[in-house]
Amino acid sequence: MSHVMNALKQKRHHILVLCLTFAVIYGLCFQWQFLVSLGMGPDNIEDMTFGLIPAVGAVVLSLAFYWRYLSPQNLIPPALIGIGWIITGPYLSYITLVNTNTIYLNNIYDIYVGLYFFAIFFCLNMIVKQHLPHLPGAIVMTAVQFAAFFIILLQWAYYVLYNSSITTSGALIIFQTGPAETLEYFQSLGFLKVAVIVLALAVLLGALFLLNYRQKDLPRTKYDRLLAPLLSLFLIIAPSAAALGEEILTEAFPVRTFLDTEDYMQRSTLYAENHDDKYANLQAVQLHPADYPNTVIVVIGESETRTLMNAYDPNHVPNTPWLTAMKSNPDFTLFTNAYSCVWYTVPVLEHALTESNFYNDKPFNESVSIIDMAKKAGYKTYWFSNQGSVGVADTPISLVANTADEAEWVDRDLKESTLDGALLQFLKRVDPKEKNFVVLHLMGSHIEYRNRYPQEFQKFNDGKINQEADFDNTILYTDWVLSQIYDYAKDNLNLDAMIYFSDHGSDPDIARQPDGASFKVLRIPMFCYLSDGYQKRNPDVVKAIKANKDKYFTNDLEYEFICGVLNMQSPNYDPTMSIASSQWKMQRQDLKTRFGKTSLMEDTEY
Repeated sequence: MSHVMNALKQKRHHILVLCLTFAVIYGLCFQWQFLVSLGMGPDNIEDMTFGLIPAVGAVVLSLAFYWRYLSPQNLIPPALIGIGWIITGPYLSYITLVNTNTIYLNNIYDIYVGLYFFAIFFCLNMIVKQHLPHLPGAIVMTAVQFAAFFIILLQWAYYVLYNSSITTSGALIIFQTGPAETLEYFQSLGFLKVAVIVLALAVLLGALFLLNYRQKDLPRTKYDRLLAPLLSLFLIIAPSAAALGEEILTEAFPVRTFLDTEDYMQRSTLYAENHDDKYANLQAVQLHPADYPNTVIVVIGESETRTLMNAYDPNHVPNTPWLTAMKSNPDFTLFTNAYSCVWYTVPVLEHALTESNFYNDKPFNESVSIIDMAKKAGYKTYWFSNQGSVGVADTPISLVANTADEAEWVDRDLKESTLDGALLQFLKRVDPKEKNFVVLHLMGSHIEYRNRYPQEFQKFNDGKINQEADFDNTILYTDWVLSQIYDYAKDNLNLDAMIYFSDHGSDPDIARQPDGASFKVLRIPMFCYLSDGYQKRNPDVVKAIKANKDKYFTNDLEYEFICGVLNMQSPNYDPTMSIASSQWKMQRQDLKTRFGKTSLMEDTEY
């Protein structure tokens, strides 16, 4: 009788402990969401009030099934995963908002993910221990636990590097970074940082393995081998996995960000699918075309900041000798107030190369490109790039590039280094007896700076690698490359017009920064050369360009500018948005940067 009473008393004690555990976890999770939010609205409070019940219930139920076998070794791994998910996304997003004013969403889903993950991984561990030998079981659980923990590590590593949670900007960079750039990036971190990363991963793997390996074997009774696993599978693992898969995991940080980014990239591929129809329906004619072979060149720079160039700031080091000299050439026009529309390459060129911009909100995949317009004007089109080709084949840039009559890349086709001088060889493939439209995409001042120029251009040296002096050396080398393009095309290709602009700038004091770029990074160089023959045929365009050279401009309107230089007439070209037209209507107060969200009026430093 006393034995029965003791058993009942022990069960009541277990139930009381489990109820208290439920209350504590529920209360802590609810309070945590309040701490890392901007204030929970009624919908969030309602969701948390009822949504936490099954999530916390799954945790408590998993503990109840295996109450007799609880130990620190089998609790710590799923607890680390669960707590990691509960803390990481909400905290990093909140602290990023506090420090940098980055867009933030009150997110309750990470808490659910952490709770359900604990229940799933705890029960899964118990099932594995019952049905696999000791060592294989420890290896299997270490692998699945590490996979679940990796995304937590990724978020913390990203925050340590950039002081920001992972946003769409960062996700785009992650998705669009090829193997060569990844290797180069790790090289740029230096041996010590890479060693710390490798050591941290090794320690984590080793710790997880030891925790799993040191767990005691469970009894192999019928209940333990069959009933408990089946109950946990159907009452905990399956419902928890269903809840996660239905709407929870896909809404958590940074999963939602990665899914949105992937969706963005998939929608971009619609451009290629729709291109033939768009081009067939495009109506466009060139006014005052040359009756002789000629070449128009568009050079896309990379990461040049105009306020760090001697041609724009005479007090800066002499890093632009050619462009500074060309300022006095009446055939050249240096635009003094050009800005990038975004602070990284892909979204800039998605808009700069097509009629899609942040003022008309036309979808990229429905837009006509400068290549399309040039073809309609009768040009043979070329795209020569020193940016990577592997890993970025589906980005908007390469989608546009591959619509050219000829498209080639330095790394893929010449198998050469990333020095922009290699692009000069491609110019020899352009036939001077034809009408040509050539786009050259430079690597320019893309970090790591010291990898962007040959040794003989190491003119400036402050003893610091990949900082101010090395950035000046990249500008110096780009200036030389531009001079070579100009000289060769003028002497050999009947150069009619040459346009140069940078996709965005760079700040050598900060280097990589996916979010929150300053106006320093958004100020870009831009110039235009027009030949004597061009000027005689298109005096109105020349007059407009000269009149507008000091006007404010954002480079999502490059398509309109290039169409203006080509002197196109088309329903797909709006001359009121072209700085090459006398109909240009945009004023500084009308122009916006940072995805069309920040007025240029806010640049009070320049």
